[in-house]
Amino acid sequence: MSGRIAGAAGVAALALAAACSRNPKPVAMAQPAPPSADSVLRAQMHRDSLLAMARADSLARAQKAETHADSVRSEVMRETVDSSKDVNNTGLNLSDAAVMAERVHFDYNKSDLQAADVQLLGQKLAILQAHPQLAVQVAGNCDERGSDEYNMALGERRAASAKRWLAAHGIADSRVTIISYGKERPLDAGHDEEAWAKNRRDDFVVTRAVQ
Repeated sequence: MSGRIAGAAGVAALALAAACSRNPKPVAMAQPAPPSADSVLRAQMHRDSLLAMARADSLARAQKAETHADSVRSEVMRETVDSSKDVNNTGLNLSDAAVMAERVHFDYNKSDLQAADVQLLGQKLAILQAHPQLAVQVAGNCDERGSDEYNMALGERRAASAKRWLAAHGIADSRVTIISYGKERPLDAGHDEEAWAKNRRDDFVVTRAVQ
């Protein structure tokens, strides 16, 4: 009896092992539904809208920079026409007028003042302090490299550096105005480092003379 039981148990064990050794049938995974034509169209329209907005913004910035540059060119042309009328009408003696007209220069792509330029600003400061009615305009300029838009901003930072220094030493804000000419008013028309170094500068123009 016990032999028959053992034999039955062995047969059951073999059947179970055989069942476990079979590979289970793979379960079919549901495939995602393809996007509808309507959703594809909406996505494409959204991308097109974003691209159009980016192009419009870029065009607006470029047109603004070009308009500013055109205005600067017009002013430069007027100054060129009137250059023959340029005389020392500052009310200063010739020595002080020459100091006020001296330029501050900058390193490439920089707007911070160098030691030699700080010394020159010190001389201008003494003249401005001696003549409280005197007022000046500081014009920032750049060399020819870079876009119109970038150089307009860089020229303004250069002019602002000189104004900030003078204001920090007691010159009233109202006595110093700033403007940027970007790269539109080069002193040297060359295309090398010597020319570029001359063109990276601040010009100083007396706008209210000594009475």
